[in-house]
Amino acid sequence: MLLIAYNDGADCPGVAPADVAQMLGIDDYEILLGWTNASHWWIDTERGIATMANFAVGRGVKDGRYAYMPIRLSSIPAYFRDVRRPEAVVIAGVPRGDGYAFKGTVGWGPAAAMLANSVVVEVDTEAPDLGGPMIPGNIVATVPCANPGLPPAPPRDLDDIDMAVAANVVPLLPDDATIQIGPGGIAEAILLELTKPVQVWSGVITDAIGELEPRGLLTGDVTTGYVWGGEPLVALAALGRLNLLPAEVTHNAAEIAARDRFVALNAALQVGLDGSINIERVGSRVVSGMGGHADFCLGASQSAGGSSIIALRSATRKGHSTIVPVVDVVSTPRTDVDFVVTEHGVADLRGATDAVRRARLILVAAPEHRTMLDEFAG
Repeated sequence: MLLIAYNDGADCPGVAPADVAQMLGIDDYEILLGWTNASHWWIDTERGIATMANFAVGRGVKDGRYAYMPIRLSSIPAYFRDVRRPEAVVIAGVPRGDGYAFKGTVGWGPAAAMLANSVVVEVDTEAPDLGGPMIPGNIVATVPCANPGLPPAPPRDLDDIDMAVAANVVPLLPDDATIQIGPGGIAEAILLELTKPVQVWSGVITDAIGELEPRGLLTGDVTTGYVWGGEPLVALAALGRLNLLPAEVTHNAAEIAARDRFVALNAALQVGLDGSINIERVGSRVVSGMGGHADFCLGASQSAGGSSIIALRSATRKGHSTIVPVVDVVSTPRTDVDFVVTEHGVADLRGATDAVRRARLILVAAPEHRTMLDEFAG
């Protein structure tokens, strides 16, 4: 069975896989999807593999039409090279000269395009050219864009807990920090709370990153593999301060570690009392995916003067503790986590023994769950 890979991101192409297969003369295929937030109609009818299980692909993973494949984002190019070479890859692009450049997502697209026998470009003539690299490989067909323009990130409704978590995170940032930060409510709150300039090297950026520039809080260029937003990011690109690069660079742990004062700011579904992080499952149900979480946590934990920070609410909106005795699955190892931050404070795990880890994590857990955690810890 031949593999048709769809470059992921907020601008995941919308041309139907059956149409791609027909134009390329492919009879038997399955598709591979990553982070896909656009609800294309065919997502609910196709079958294949998913490296992320949230947004538009979530239903398909839940009902078994997409098999979840846990993999670091940085490892996807090697998967295509060494395990399963794609027959075709579909990429969102914008016209540039005689060719096409990546629209807003680069990610693993260049590696897949170089390895695939065929590249299909979904061309958006309405989206701005953000300065991404040219799409390489054997481009055999182009199709018009199903969803023209840059897809906006959804607005976040921040509450007092989000802001309290952010207020506990910001003092941990060193001067002249380079930060990585994902999308989400707490991430937005952290960016609102910033008071000193930062550089940005991240897997994905939203408008909140672009809005740092007019506040005087952005130094240097912004490097990322994925954009999810509109005018603030277009303005950043117009200033020549947006670098769109492939995952082999943006998610390279050695590259991250080589940058002094690199701080990774990430969320979690669960934090175990040993410091292990789960970002994938709730019980047996897969709700997200590895993405770049483990890549950035590893790199930041080895950066001189940097740190790997996990910031989350102490309880879910249904009241369940996010600090748990044992996580449902280990997505990011405890060795790659320096701080766990909730609205109740900061658990410093650097150099801590198992007993000290447990004690410090219980102190930042929701008060109503601390007795249960104490009893487990013995």
